[in-house]
Amino acid sequence: MIDVHTHLHPPRLFAAIRRWFAERSTWMLEHPTEPHDVARIMREHGVEKFAFCSYAHKPGIARDLNDWLAATARELGAGAVPLGTVHVDDPDPAGDMRDALRAGCAGLKVHEDVQRFELDDPRLAGALDAVAEHEGFVLVHAGHIPWSNDTHDGPARVAQVLERHPALRVVVAHFGMPDYLRYLDLMQSEPRLFLDTTMAFAPESPSRVRVAREDVERGAKQIVYGTDWPNIPYAYDGEVRGLRDLSLDEATIRAITTENARRLTPALA
Repeated sequence: MIDVHTHLHPPRLFAAIRRWFAERSTWMLEHPTEPHDVARIMREHGVEKFAFCSYAHKPGIARDLNDWLAATARELGAGAVPLGTVHVDDPDPAGDMRDALRAGCAGLKVHEDVQRFELDDPRLAGALDAVAEHEGFVLVHAGHIPWSNDTHDGPARVAQVLERHPALRVVVAHFGMPDYLRYLDLMQSEPRLFLDTTMAFAPESPSRVRVAREDVERGAKQIVYGTDWPNIPYAYDGEVRGLRDLSLDEATIRAITTENARRLTPALA
């Protein structure tokens, strides 16, 4: 399997994220956060490659985070693929992105809710161009889910980004909730748009979607496997179990959990 959406953060940042969830949510986040433990558990579940990310939640930290992500990938070895981060209030987000790509990152993670800027922010355009030139992809958490269903018309904004950057591939996290039907429609005419499965299918997920088997099948060539591991309040294999509960055929399961991700970037091929 290939997991396109996992999280690794420097220890102090990861501890702060866990405190935030403990104080502001009912989620019980108890899985390990040490990078080798996180990777080991995924590999025990059959994951051959995984993209992992952190995010610059304020200006001035993106370059250090990217250095840490690239170094961590080297420590974890084959199959560990970092996604870089930038902040639009830094002096040169495009330059920061290019440096991250040269250091080994395979793309960019944007978390609109945490970072408080959106994928279509003009200040992000140079960084998106850099990712496209590198044959990478952007993983975007669009809007404020799960805390709010307001995505500021995420599908329309993502469509505009794809139009402005004709070589860019975009993965919308969390199956594009709550706009997944609109994304599935858009995917029919836009082969560079993907949805990941993160927290959308696991039976125990507090953000589970009620999506029909037919909808998953019509988007099956552009749905990729993602989990948010280890920041989920259930076992690692939740998304796979949820997909199997839909009685999808094995070819579709394999496309979603493995093959589709190979088209996102050579690093996952």
